[in-house]
Amino acid sequence: MNVNFLSNNPLNSVVEDAAMGRVLYNIVTPFKVGKRTTTIYDASGHEVAVYKHRWGHDQIELRGQKMDASDWLAKDGIFTSARRFVAPDGRLYVWKKLSGTSKFKLVARDSNNVIARSHGSRLGLFSSSRKMGINMTAEAAPILDAVLLSFIICEEKRRAQDSAAATSA
Repeated sequence: MNVNFLSNNPLNSVVEDAAMGRVLYNIVTPFKVGKRTTTIYDASGHEVAVYKHRWGHDQIELRGQKMDASDWLAKDGIFTSARRFVAPDGRLYVWKKLSGTSKFKLVARDSNNVIARSHGSRLGLFSSSRKMGINMTAEAAPILDAVLLSFIICEEKRRAQDSAAATSA
């Protein structure tokens, strides 16, 4: 399964099944200075997940379970940008940023299988255009809510880090 974000902003986008063009999720983050809340709704409009951006104390709610974002999506080590989470299936997964790119891969820790890869959008001036998205194996489908929530948090942090690095340069 491959999913596309219809906007290049993962915190405010419709997410569709790339093959069918069917809307799967709507991600909404109302503009607000300081404390923001991102809500992920499924195609029926039901709330699937909430990500509360707070100064130093982000929180998430996934399938009714509330926890600190730093506990659920913890760094995978001291000197790494990789982030790990336990999905609703009870397995441990790790998002790893691919060196020198803005792409991530999601690895199932127990099997070391790559179950998802993200890709950025492309305008298509010299090649075909594409939307930002995630290409997944069938193994990721049952935990799609957790994959999506964890990805948007990783992507938001990557963009913030890139922005901070560009500002300081």
